[in-house]
Amino acid sequence: MNTSSENKIKRPKIIDALKAGFNTIANKPYLMTPPILVDLFLWFGPAWRVDSFFRPLIQSFSALPGLDNPEYAELFESFQSIWTDIFSSLNLARSIRTIPIGVPSLIISKPPFLNPLGSPLVFNLDSSGSIIGLWLIFLLVGFFLGSLYFNNISNQIVDIHSDKDRGIKGLFTAYLQVILMPILILVILLIASIPLVLILGAISLISPAVSQFIFLVMSFVLLWIILPLVFTPHGIFLYKQNLISAMMTSISVVRTSMSQTTWFIFSAFVLIEGLNYLWSSPAVDNWFLIVGIFGHAFIASAVIAASFHYFLDATAFTQSVMKKKMMPVEESMKKS
Repeated sequence: MNTSSENKIKRPKIIDALKAGFNTIANKPYLMTPPILVDLFLWFGPAWRVDSFFRPLIQSFSALPGLDNPEYAELFESFQSIWTDIFSSLNLARSIRTIPIGVPSLIISKPPFLNPLGSPLVFNLDSSGSIIGLWLIFLLVGFFLGSLYFNNISNQIVDIHSDKDRGIKGLFTAYLQVILMPILILVILLIASIPLVLILGAISLISPAVSQFIFLVMSFVLLWIILPLVFTPHGIFLYKQNLISAMMTSISVVRTSMSQTTWFIFSAFVLIEGLNYLWSSPAVDNWFLIVGIFGHAFIASAVIAASFHYFLDATAFTQSVMKKKMMPVEESMKKS
């Protein structure tokens, strides 16, 4: 019976990684402190509203030529109502929850400007400068907290770097990579989406029904482009790689262990989102929501720790596969 060389290599195990992740957080419960503090800040801390700035802008669209036509009146009212609701329920402080690297938050899914004590202290922003400036501050703080959070978890997984890498300098080096990561991902998505948008526009002129199907397919294509980069943060924090090297490592690991990685991501998503229905069931003005905050912090932190454990196993699997593939080449070179 012939067995492929890959089957002889120990593949990454999803259940083992999840168990290790939960044990990591259970043994070091302080690792889930950042999600708890961020949620408490977003729940009871001050809020910054932006609707007083955007409401006049939305209303100014009514002065555009052609919108006084009765045919467009209902459509414009719907447009105006949607964007008014969006900005009315926007708390700028929630931009502290950054992606793809950041501190998980349960409160970000709840209605703002309300807690068991009543209403938080609210600041109204009415200038573009104050909105942009404060938004950038929250983003930078969010990325830093996310870097500290991921760094602390990765340091508990395996001791593979020096004391120099563990210090403040190492943390700020990783922080710089974290800031560059979403910028580079946006550039990749923009470059990839340009031809897709042109194709979608041409098809929509021919058949709007077909264009909806094509849009769905293109969304999966963009997701397929981003999926190999899912372990980029792990290369940054675990191996102290720069952004490009971490991306290349992630791509190599995901492509080699695609089936297991897909199931791990799916399992992690179902675990977090499924339990979030339980954690977020109390109303935002109910004290029982604090139980959900602690539960969400534990589960989210455990899954992130599990992803580091899985990444180590997947990296070892990838290296073994590459070594197996290189063996015939090395043997042929020795014979020659």
